[in-house]
Amino acid sequence: MKNRMKIKHHIFLCSAIALLLTSCSGFFDKDNTPSPSALKPIKTEVRPRLLWSSKVGTGTDGQYLKLSPTVTANAIYTSDTDGIVTAVTKESGKRIWQIKSQVPVISSPGVGEGLVVVGSRRGDIVALDQNTGGVRWKTSIPGAILATPAVQHRVVVIKTIDGQVKGLSTETGEVDWSYKHLEPNMILRGASAPLIRGQDVVVGFASGNLAKLSLQDGRLFWIQPIATPEGAYSIDRMIDIDANPILYGQHIYAATYQGNIASLDWTSGKILWSHDLSSYTGMIADSHSVYVSDANSLVWAFDTTTGDVRWSKNELAYRVVSGPAIMGRYIVLGDAEGYLHWMDKYDGHLAGRISAGSPIYASPIVENNVLYAMTAKGYLLAYTI
Repeated sequence: MKNRMKIKHHIFLCSAIALLLTSCSGFFDKDNTPSPSALKPIKTEVRPRLLWSSKVGTGTDGQYLKLSPTVTANAIYTSDTDGIVTAVTKESGKRIWQIKSQVPVISSPGVGEGLVVVGSRRGDIVALDQNTGGVRWKTSIPGAILATPAVQHRVVVIKTIDGQVKGLSTETGEVDWSYKHLEPNMILRGASAPLIRGQDVVVGFASGNLAKLSLQDGRLFWIQPIATPEGAYSIDRMIDIDANPILYGQHIYAATYQGNIASLDWTSGKILWSHDLSSYTGMIADSHSVYVSDANSLVWAFDTTTGDVRWSKNELAYRVVSGPAIMGRYIVLGDAEGYLHWMDKYDGHLAGRISAGSPIYASPIVENNVLYAMTAKGYLLAYTI
């Protein structure tokens, strides 16, 4: 089933590209950018409470980078553009270890198999010991590494901005396999993370294609276009998959910039439904709905089975919101003015709000009713409600 609903706005197309390809400091002050929606009074149902705040680095240096914390059973790991990688406790945010990797990190940390792995704009890859922060190995490959590395089953999956996917040994960092995808010349300055399940890995590309590869040798199982480029100009034909694909049950959900959101069957790659949407931020799903923020900062809920729109809200339009997280009956999003917003996931009404002090570009993460949010100035915050 294919629902059609045109939501492209040319003026925001230009400003979104300026946001993603250049520094975002002063984003709200640019003359060609739509003004962010003013925050109106709401009936407060949710009263977030700050559990702790931890300074874990310098942040993103004024760039639009979705440097997300990585949460594990025992710790939280962060990275920043100065190359600082930090591990803190989940209970208090107390520092476990912190190291300066000596490389210009632009990826969130990938964690698994006893490693914390980060990538740089020069193609450097640094693997640290998960418990101590000690360097286990370093290597480099051609191409900037914006995508969060994926680490499972003795393999580190790296995706570069120019469409290379490589499987590295967790023991040595040596390249075991490679897959190359031809990318367009003009792309957004962002990259979705590889998604590992079992012995397979799904990877989204700037061409708008989603591919499933063998985790052990990089063999291609299937490749599926989520969107098709349209328009006479390169700027109109950008259909990058920059929001991380997600897996819920046997369904993969993927979204493109200036294209579609789609549900695919994990085994075959067959598209089950798609809907016109432009997103570079993120999405999350439960048994009823897929929740996604679009390029204009509208927030949507789609029926997981049919793709029908359950609701959409524009109260946060042009606020450069993050992808959503689910927290009980609410979804939570950050924005470029440093606010966190709680929205009822059943009808989308705003139920709570709090200021975190500086921009939040990466999707928050929720675990055991605690929300973790990373600000652009290097603060990791933990909230409960």
